[in-house]
Amino acid sequence: MTTNLELHIEDHPGYRILRVEGDVDMRSSVSLRDNLRDALDGTPMLKVDLQSVRYLDSSGIAVLIQGFKWAKHKQVEYCLLNPSKQVRAVIELAMLQNFFEIETTKEDG
Repeated sequence: MTTNLELHIEDHPGYRILRVEGDVDMRSSVSLRDNLRDALDGTPMLKVDLQSVRYLDSSGIAVLIQGFKWAKHKQVEYCLLNPSKQVRAVIELAMLQNFFEIETTKEDG
């Protein structure tokens, strides 16, 4: 069975964005973990864009926490960018809203 997850990396001056689209569950969180680990290499800051995530379970939260730990070890700034309503609800349920740096931007369109 295929997963409903797409990952895209975008390099910008001074930071990198890992765009996550779809569902993050037990099956797809492995791919997110691997891509997150790779995305931390060679950048001073990683922003994990979660605005197009429809579903996030505890395995996805675990991967985001692991990403935070890897980033800290590599001295890379790490933030969650534009979490969707569904993602924000899970983060708040787990009481992690003060654990993660969360950045929101307003996009026109």
